[in-house]
Amino acid sequence: MYGLRIAPTQVGDARIFRPWGWEIALIVSESIKEAMQGLGVTGARFEEV
Repeated sequence: MYGLRIAPTQVGDARIFRPWGWEIALIVSESIKEAMQGLGVTGARFEEV
């Protein structure tokens, strides 16, 4: 992905969603990211958008 930006006012209360047209990428909230890292989940890469 390149240049992806999230409009917080458009997301509402969503904590996880997939951008239209992307089968691999998921957008997750900070709390989900921290939970995954705390559980030691492997194979994920996190980039701030």
